[in-house]
Amino acid sequence: MKVNKMISCLNKSTITREFLARAIKRESGINITKSSEMVDQLINFLISRICEDYEIKIRLFGSFISKSKKERLGRNPKTMEEATIPARKVVKFKVAPKLKKRINDNIHLIS
Repeated sequence: MKVNKMISCLNKSTITREFLARAIKRESGINITKSSEMVDQLINFLISRICEDYEIKIRLFGSFISKSKKERLGRNPKTMEEATIPARKVVKFKVAPKLKKRINDNIHLIS
């Protein structure tokens, strides 16, 4: 099964690590254990780089960016009590313009 057909068959499902591993197995012919290791290694690599404040850019897909947020004053919406929200890091994802266009044009990711 071609990748674009697999994507269209998802029908708004969640893509899990297992799904990715099985897709790699199907496309490359390697065993499921090895493909699962590959998925885990890729995800762990991306996480470690994001934690080190690298910007991860994947052409035609998007960018993962680590941002620092300052401490700020917030409010509990139920009680209206003020609370300090501590400084923290967040990860943002910016969709690549070509991917955004493909999504909006209803064209599959991979043709």
